[in-house]
Amino acid sequence: MTTVNTTQKTPIVDKGLDAQTIKKLPGPPEFTEELRLRSETDGVLLESYLIYEPEHQATWFKDEVALLGALDFDEKYQPFLERRGDWTYCALAIRHLSQDDAGNYSVRVKNKYGEKANHVRLSMKDENAPTTVGVIEPTFFRKPSSRQEGTKLHLECEIEALPRPDISWSKGDIIIQENDKYSFYRVVQPSNPNIHFVRLTINNPSTEDGGNYIVRAVNSVGEKDCTLALNFGGGVESEENVPARVYEQPQLLQPNPDTLVLEAHIHANPKPKISWLCNGDFVKENERHISRLEKRADGLNKWTASLTILKPVKSDAGDYKCSCKNKWGTDFTTFQLG
Repeated sequence: MTTVNTTQKTPIVDKGLDAQTIKKLPGPPEFTEELRLRSETDGVLLESYLIYEPEHQATWFKDEVALLGALDFDEKYQPFLERRGDWTYCALAIRHLSQDDAGNYSVRVKNKYGEKANHVRLSMKDENAPTTVGVIEPTFFRKPSSRQEGTKLHLECEIEALPRPDISWSKGDIIIQENDKYSFYRVVQPSNPNIHFVRLTINNPSTEDGGNYIVRAVNSVGEKDCTLALNFGGGVESEENVPARVYEQPQLLQPNPDTLVLEAHIHANPKPKISWLCNGDFVKENERHISRLEKRADGLNKWTASLTILKPVKSDAGDYKCSCKNKWGTDFTTFQLG
């Protein structure tokens, strides 16, 4: 396998957006979701989105070995960094798939503020094995995030999987058992029963509860885990600097037959920036699509982000994503309109 210098820059494909449209958001690279696999006729795409900040450098790896691509054309691997409004589409196309392509893939993205990595495992099925239809390998629809509620600290995420996955939580190498200190919760998303909302609650958290928490999802077709690092600076998090986080299940409302409202509840200080996407493209506001961000009356630094769709039509169907960002953090939640 050919390797390249890891400092080689992947070109950004400018989609013709002007400087006023592309808002520069300073900070280290921030992925909006775990790398996802998407099949194409001649291969597969490993893809995600980044909060856009110019001068990104991206290097792709398979099993910790850098892959050819970047500025050079390669028939096997083709990386992408494409500007899409305030975001960057980050992907690797793998062509002419074979059993040898199975492995652990990662992308390492750098800018002048820092570095971030994202990972996914590509599993190749045995051609002689029976075909499995209607199954989903566990995927993190929303990465783990934390929120404080009185004397409780909640760690939450959303996982897509079919069949129903087994969920386990651990702190470092220690499996967490439910007791007076820890409690578990899970429920399926009403609009998509394959998406599981899972939560670990830590009662009366203290500095001793700091560390790396791992949530793992396993079903008959695969497994996936994700880590959340908790750093305690002495007690309950200050409300002066609150990373933007979605703190409740999103709501899909229909106040009347001609109106749909997608609503997310967000905890953030300073005020978050909100972006709405549908099937990966930004939703443009117009007379039928109206985005709002309003302060909630039921808590400090609580916000309601909503997207109102008037007189919905068939073309409004799709997978919607509400992303929130401030200087301290980024989070997102999803909706599905059939």
